[in-house]
Amino acid sequence: MLTISGNQVTSIKMGSLLERTESERIFEQYLESREIKWERLTDVSYKHPDYRVLHNDQACFFEVKEFDHPPVKPVGCLNPCPPIREKITQARKQFRNYRTNCCSLVLWSKSIYRTLFVDTVAATAFGQSMFIDRRAGELGSEPSCYRHMGSAELRKDQNTTISAIVILAPYQLDHLWLEMWRVLERKQREGVQITPWLQFEVLGQLPMPAPRYSFAGTIRGMVIENPFARVPFPPGLMTGPFDQRWRMEDGWLRLASLGSELLKLREEGVPFIYL
Repeated sequence: MLTISGNQVTSIKMGSLLERTESERIFEQYLESREIKWERLTDVSYKHPDYRVLHNDQACFFEVKEFDHPPVKPVGCLNPCPPIREKITQARKQFRNYRTNCCSLVLWSKSIYRTLFVDTVAATAFGQSMFIDRRAGELGSEPSCYRHMGSAELRKDQNTTISAIVILAPYQLDHLWLEMWRVLERKQREGVQITPWLQFEVLGQLPMPAPRYSFAGTIRGMVIENPFARVPFPPGLMTGPFDQRWRMEDGWLRLASLGSELLKLREEGVPFIYL
């Protein structure tokens, strides 16, 4: 919890004083791991976001939403966009009285049926076809296109209070999948066409030692900036070692920055799809 006395700012953990959702606990853990001062808003009589963060004397507000398992198990084709759109609509109401501040929606998923990919969230936010810059020259690095059927949620005339959408997610590097990618890269250089079936075949041929992961238990934030926001998301906020930041430029959603640890992994040859 953040308290202000004169010019002094201190951070006090909320502990178990208030009942919190899983997403709120994870968000607080993330903030504390980055030594970011925060306050949970509870004493406001009108609709309000969940958290206030003080960054370089700027107050930034965050509404945290989580996805649980759907009431009925989905069968067949699953459209991931409507639940995301619903969260954006809910957050807009919470931010109504904070329009002159930086306001961001944080998304966390507890369900395999609500996996949050950057392109899916961005397509829901900005609509139409979403082109993603995947870093040219890597295996499977051709710009991908995600077709979103429906109007954009973040536009010049709508939701300009939302400065960014932040995907909060676990991160770990799976060394078995990394080895599979290296085998496929060699095959691609030899002129072999890479198909999903070949990926499964290669994975099945690899030795299966005990699972080995790096950075297990890491929580990171992937920030998708809203180019139409009244107040931009601060450049120095949520820039942890495993964080990503994405920005719309000329119709493309481009990677604006990578955290320091991800940059090291990239220099070591880890493909972008595992960053």
